Amino acid sequence: MKLKWNPMSVLLAFVMVVGLLGIFIYGQVYFLNPIKERSERAAQQVEEQKSLKADYPPDETLLEDSRQKYEETWGFLPEGEKVNQELVVLDRMAAEENVLVQQIARVGEPQPIEGLDESYRKTTYEVELTSNAAGNMQRLVERLEGLERIWNIYSLGFEKLDEESFSGTLTFELFYYVPVSDDSQ
Repeated sequence: MKLKWNPMSVLLAFVMVVGLLGIFIYGQVYFLNPIKERSERAAQQVEEQKSLKADYPPDETLLEDSRQKYEETWGFLPEGEKVNQELVVLDRMAAEENVLVQQIARVGEPQPIEGLDESYRKTTYEVELTSNAAGNMQRLVERLEGLERIWNIYSLGFEKLDEESFSGTLTFELFYYVPVSDDSQ
């Protein structure tokens, strides 16, 4: 049997070839290309993660370095208020400078530090002092400012009570870090 090619059969064969080609292109553009793109993105992410893992290996020494750096800075901004240790230091330094600490009072509740996240806090304290010389109180303030922990001494006032007695008030802020617990989130 011989196939006879007339204009109608050529046109029909042409339409079928164009239709098959159209279906192929449609499948390529709308089905295969998106799958290829997702596959390439996944392969790229895997390569990036492999390079990150190679650059920053999960090594115990890195963890120890981080812990050591944290412990070195803990004195500047400890976790929790930890004011008792600082008041002991204040009392010891005051005794060395011949200043008597009469009273220590917390002036306000802990407050967040402006411009930082809620984990960083400060608390204000007021200390009443007496001494036989005003210079002793000034030296005490200078020594407190030289400590590792961050003290913000923003007020020192004193007055002469009699010939050899001065009374003063020292107001300061202590800064600290409060870790956010998972329960509060």
